[in-house]
Amino acid sequence: MTRLAIEHDAVNLSQGFTDEPPVFDLVWAAVSAMLGGDDAQCDRLRASTLRELVPGADPDELLDQPLKTVLAGLQGRRDRLNQYSFPFGLTELREAIADYTERFYHWRPDPVTEVTVTLGATEALASVLGAVCRAGDRVIVPQPYHEMYPTQAAIFGLEPVYVTLVERLDGGGWELDRDEWAAAAARGARALILNTPHNPTGKVFSADDLAFVAELAALHELLIIVDEIYEHIVFDGHRHQSLAALPGLRARTIVVNSISKTGNATGWRVGWVIAPAVLTSPIRGFHDTMVIQAPTPLQRAAVTLLGLDPDVYDRLRAAYARKRDTLMAALRKAGFGVSPPEGAYYLFARYRGVPAIGARSPMAAALHLIKEAGVASVPGDNFYATGTAGDQYLRFAFCRSLPTLEEAATRLATL
Repeated sequence: MTRLAIEHDAVNLSQGFTDEPPVFDLVWAAVSAMLGGDDAQCDRLRASTLRELVPGADPDELLDQPLKTVLAGLQGRRDRLNQYSFPFGLTELREAIADYTERFYHWRPDPVTEVTVTLGATEALASVLGAVCRAGDRVIVPQPYHEMYPTQAAIFGLEPVYVTLVERLDGGGWELDRDEWAAAAARGARALILNTPHNPTGKVFSADDLAFVAELAALHELLIIVDEIYEHIVFDGHRHQSLAALPGLRARTIVVNSISKTGNATGWRVGWVIAPAVLTSPIRGFHDTMVIQAPTPLQRAAVTLLGLDPDVYDRLRAAYARKRDTLMAALRKAGFGVSPPEGAYYLFARYRGVPAIGARSPMAAALHLIKEAGVASVPGDNFYATGTAGDQYLRFAFCRSLPTLEEAATRLATL
């Protein structure tokens, strides 16, 4: 859909990445790590003025030099931060992940035996599935889902067992059918993959939902693999709750996370896995064999992001709430049906009430939007493996800048 959006000069609301820059403190930490190369030089770059860094330079000549030339003179002479680190992550980043988890969720994983830094959340999940499952194992996957869940299951020869979230059209959001989930668990499975806040519906699993999942896990000896990458993007008083913090769940919960969404840095590929110590060793072994490690200087930068004041996340939520409301209003005006998402940054919109596309298949509707209205979405049936529920939806990502979303709203008005 992104390729088609580029081809037709459409506003790309299909893939979940922004057109805004990463958090500056994150960027600066990466630049100083790449340029400085070690702790002392990074500290010097952070604390010194340009006059102090280039002593004796004529100010006018300095201002007339290309920035590349100036920076070349500041590069450290010894280097650690652009080289291999421990495959399972920089010590300081694993410590930061443990501190961050304790600060927000009131439990602290052991950074030595329970935290593994990965090449983003996608590789994190692959390393988990490859390490803790065996070909033929069943894995419970709620649908609609992120497409990497069943795809990775297929790579490892696993059998997905699908359970379905259902939208309440009275404005009650999305619900799980507990009888269906209980029946799936009773048939036997190695793991349940849970994404909260949820892509694409925006559901934030409540304390009651999580207690039910915990009960299933204990009763049927399930591992819970919980994807938490949208943890700080929540709305209307909802808060993400850590499943591993529940009594008895830490020993059977594996957390997958990354800096991609909260740092506006989807291309950096720095993520992590928090797992019980007994599972961490095989997860690390798989990760090391496949990718060795995440980029060292970007790991160093992630330390800075995880240590930022919580106000950063408050501002993030406020900005996304405005974006959500802007695009949701435009979709509703065009005839879409939308339940306000509780979290994440997607609108899973019913399109059958839009005259121009309502009679079309999801793919045909999405193609019409790209070619005729200039707005790119993702067909809803892409998020389902069974049933026909996805045939009425298109997914729109509202993570783009507000001017981009306003342009999309103008184009949607043509419908």
